[in-house]
Order: sequence, then structure tokens, then C-alpha cells
Amino acid sequence: MKKQKVIGKVKKSVVAKNVESEKIISLTGIKEFDELLGGGFPKGAVILVPGNSGTGKTIFSFEWLFNGVNKYDENGIYITFTEPLFKTLLNLEGMKFYDRRVVEDEKLKIIDVRKEFGKSDFLEKDFLRLIEEEVRKCNAQRLVLDSITAITYALGEPSKIRKFIFDLGTMLATLGCTTILTSEVSNDKYSAYGVEEFISDGIIVMRQVEQKFQSVRTLEIAKMRGVSYYPGLNTFRISREGIKLFPQLRVPLTHSSGKVKVSTGIKGVDEMSKGGLYVGSTTILAGSTGCGKSVMSLHFLYDGLMKGEPCLLAGFEESKEQVLRNAQALGMDMEKYEKNGLLKIISAYPSEKYIEEHLLDIKELIDKFKIKRCVVDSLSSIGNSFEEDQFRYFVMRLNAYLKSKAVTTIFTAATASLLGVEKLTESNLSTMTDNIILLKYVEVGGSIKSAINVLKTRGDDHSKSLKEYTITDKGIVVGEGFEGYESIMSGSARKVEKMDINKVLKKEFIKRSSL
Repeated sequence: MKKQKVIGKVKKSVVAKNVESEKIISLTGIKEFDELLGGGFPKGAVILVPGNSGTGKTIFSFEWLFNGVNKYDENGIYITFTEPLFKTLLNLEGMKFYDRRVVEDEKLKIIDVRKEFGKSDFLEKDFLRLIEEEVRKCNAQRLVLDSITAITYALGEPSKIRKFIFDLGTMLATLGCTTILTSEVSNDKYSAYGVEEFISDGIIVMRQVEQKFQSVRTLEIAKMRGVSYYPGLNTFRISREGIKLFPQLRVPLTHSSGKVKVSTGIKGVDEMSKGGLYVGSTTILAGSTGCGKSVMSLHFLYDGLMKGEPCLLAGFEESKEQVLRNAQALGMDMEKYEKNGLLKIISAYPSEKYIEEHLLDIKELIDKFKIKRCVVDSLSSIGNSFEEDQFRYFVMRLNAYLKSKAVTTIFTAATASLLGVEKLTESNLSTMTDNIILLKYVEVGGSIKSAINVLKTRGDDHSKSLKEYTITDKGIVVGEGFEGYESIMSGSARKVEKMDINKVLKKEFIKRSSL
């Protein structure tokens, strides 16, 4: 039997300390997951991983085991009650973390006990003895029982199940190895019989749900003794690389308020907003289809590029090639800046990724390239692809993050109608952002014209008038206001007759003379 290694003398980084609890923890090797845990699992803990079929419990368990051997020099044991050994290995061979030598050398031992456990003379105490012997023989520091539900079903009687679970918990506590118990559940419960969670130090819930015709995998740390962890749902994907987790972006409300303004790239809009947009502010550019939201956004970015500012366009409606072509048609050579790296363009349909992936993609580019100006075109496309609560939370965190990095940002959003009074119904977006600029069509004298209005600028004054604008081969040009008209905001303007004071006085004189 190998001698038990002393933790302090392990060659690789096996353990870390949670700052708050000062308890020794064991890294899982899944970077984003360890960050959620505040470091890793408490060493020696029993972790229950419940979830319905196909949620990734087995893949998660094996990645944890292989990481233990290859990254942290911790031997492991996997005991299966559900699948034959050859099928388990076949499914693993396509995974990048799978290492055949580790299995052959029995640093990771895979044991199939389905036949033994099904024998009439095989008692629960025999199974507990088997686990203890294998753990000590292998000097295992990581153990997986897949699944605890299959064991309890085999026992049958509720009294036997409860006794076995508590005996298992007692034995695992004496062994000192960190253990994962997978549990097959199809509802909001953590276990089939409601006792497994009581011997568990931690609970990690894995689910697969349908949202807007998209299958979404989620992971939630519901309980973890001994560490300071982040609660809440986190999405993840399973690929050849293993588990790829997309933790929720958390941004403290600590951003500063800028005092310097930058141009929108359009002279008339700068005049209406009293000099442009504050650095680090966020603006909703709202309007109906075809009114020029994307064109105005290109003006804003191009102004920054010409001043040497790194810019980002996160587009969810047009391809990169289409964006660059549209800009070229307006006399803006944005392709030059895209090639030299000053302009970064994200181009993707919202449904191609989880909503958290889109947020992290934007964050990564902003951090890496020190982005100064950003356009998200459009929020409406994202909102149509995800649940309303998800979308609202996404906008709230993205808005807060951009402000924390002092990135001056324009969000485009589609309004509900071509004519008439538009409403910013996109999940209360109007309260989240600093500025609102509205583009709309109005009917004037039997023809359709375009009107622009600055509805809101937080912390500053702005023009209250509506002005006409046109889209030319040079982009947007703001003209004069709609003087002499009323009901512009309704979409159907009518001319107001000028009052002739002499006619009024004459009419009043005739009226009095007849009395």
C-alpha cells in the first residue's frame, strides 16, 4: 500500500485556502467553477450532484476525476451502477481531458458493481466495505458514486435506504476523500428519497431546460459548507473540451460619472445634446425600422476611430461584411480600422449562443482591447430571442459593466410602430440608461418625414425641440425644427394658424359696438 502523501509536500498545487473560512479546499480544475466556489470543494466534503438525465453529471464527474490525477496528483475512483464499463470508456474517448494511461495505471480506477450489487447475498455493509477497501488500496482522494439513486432503488425499502445513506455518510467522513454522489431526479427535489442531501456538505444542481426553442444547460450551487460561493443559475455547454461554464457577470455599483463629452459624429445631434455624450454614459437610440439607427451608430463609431479610440460594434442583425459595406457607402472607410485592429466587430445571431455567452464575449473584447466606444445593435433582437427576465438582467449587467469601464455606449432598440407615439417597452430600458434619443417618422402635409428628439440626458440639459433629419450619401444631416406644427409626436402633424392680432382686435371692437 502506498503511503498517504502529506498535503504540504505534494508537488503540484493540490489545495488552496478559502480566505473567509480558512479551510483547506481542493481545486476542481474547471477554472470558472472554482471561481464560483471561491477556490474549490472543501477537502473531504460529500457533494450531491442532482439532475435529470442528460444534464452532464457523468461528464462533470469524470472531468473532476481526471483533473485530480493530471493537474493535482490526486488519485480517484469512479463506481458505476448505471452503465457497463466499456460504454463508459467509449463515451469518454472523445473528450480532451480523457487520458487512457491514467486508467491503465489505475491512478483513476473505474469499477462496475452492477452485477455484484444485484446478487441476493450482497449486503449494504459489503458495498460499504468494498468502497473503503478500494479507496485505501488506491490511495484515492477523489471518489464518485454514479448514481446514488440507482443504489437506493436496488435497496427498495425506505428504512434500508435511510440506514444505508447515513452509514455511507459516516464511512465517507472517516475516509477523508472528497466525494461526488450523482442523483437522478426529474423535478425540483435534490434526491429520490429526500435523505441524501442531509449527509451532503454541498449540492450542485444541473438542469437542461427549453427556453425560446433553445435547449439550455444550467448549473447552480445550492449549498456548499465551508466556502464562500456565488449562488444563482449559471449556463454551461458540454464540448470535446469538457464543461465550459459561463458564470453570471457581477458588477458592483461603483462607476464614476464622467465630466467630458464626446461627439456623436453628427453636428446637429451634438447641438441638440449640448455638446455630445458624456464619456462612460449609455444611450438608448430608439426608432422604428429603417429610420437610421444603424447609420447614426456608424457615425458615432467612425468619429471615435478617426480620433484613435478603440471601438466595438456588437451586431446581432447584420454580418461584418454588410456593416463594412454600409459604412463604405456613406463614405466611412471602417474596413481600414477593422484591419488594423482599432475596430472590433462581433457578428452573431442571438440564438447562436446563451445570453451569458454574448455578455462575456463583449466583456472579453472590452478588457483585452481597452475599448472606448461601443455600439450594441440591437437590443430588440436579443430581447426577442430570450426570456424577458433573462433579457432585463442581461441589459442591467451589461449597462453597469460598460459604465464601470468608462465605455461610452449606444444601444439601439426598435420601437413598436412606424407612425404614432412609440413607447420604450424593452423591459424598462429607459430607466437603466443615461440618455434617450428618439428617431421617428411623421406625416407632414401628406408626406412622410423623419424627426429626431433628445428625450433625456442624465445630468445635463438638452434641446426640447423636434428636428427634421435626412439620410444622404454622407450619412445623417439634421435640419430645422418643425416650427408652426403641432402633434408631431403623434406621427400626424398639423399646421397651426398664426394669430393675427389686428384681426382679433377688430373682431372684438365690432362685437362691443353692437351691444
